[in-house]
Amino acid sequence: MNALRVWSKTDEVRMWLLCLPPGGGEARLYKDWAGRLPEGLGVAALELPGRGGRKSEPWAASAEDAVADFADAAAPLLERPVLLFGHSMGAVLALDLAHELRARHGRQPLALIAAASELSQRRGPEISPDASDEELVRWLRDLGGTPEELLAGPEYLTELLPVLRADLRVVTHRPRRATPPLDCPVHVYLGERDPMVDGLAARRDWAAHTTCEQPPRTFAGGHFFVQESAGAVLAALADDADAAVGGRLLRSR
Repeated sequence: MNALRVWSKTDEVRMWLLCLPPGGGEARLYKDWAGRLPEGLGVAALELPGRGGRKSEPWAASAEDAVADFADAAAPLLERPVLLFGHSMGAVLALDLAHELRARHGRQPLALIAAASELSQRRGPEISPDASDEELVRWLRDLGGTPEELLAGPEYLTELLPVLRADLRVVTHRPRRATPPLDCPVHVYLGERDPMVDGLAARRDWAAHTTCEQPPRTFAGGHFFVQESAGAVLAALADDADAAVGGRLLRSR
């Protein structure tokens, strides 16, 4: 199945917000955003294999394979301007996707929004995809955002942990290549209580990948502030999308 999930009616869309979920996440995380953002800002998401609508497919073998798959799937959206939004691991893949789209099509996203992502990962314990179930659950508990009743449920963990391990392998073995910085704005979104991301380090990391550094935005919440402070995050996304098109206001709902 194609990696792309489109959550907005295409005839209303003037530009696309293309979302990449965090590790272990699915495209449906962004389904309700289509009804909460301005009509002209269409919402779509990309989904790695092995979960959601692609549950029957084998895991992505590498970051390169995942990004190539995403670039193929995103191609139909490129008839309109595109903004990339990535959360945590999704932000890392969004960066690689931006470079892949530039290499293939000679065009970049209007902007890239990197949420809860520190490329150098200076803060917090790193977790191996080969960690035990107990270690992965402890790591998830430290990250926050997952209800304790789910972390205590064997059925939920049986579904989640293999997906999480596959995603960790993709990002852990991602090649680091020297590429020219993007010529589009990169916005860094931070959670004020994120135990895994140092705000100053994140800003420095992402500034190295753009010629158009933007002031970071900080939101209430931890690593999953995107869900915890959804209203404020969506308002910021609408503002940054508007700025990306030179202040031509999107029609509000």
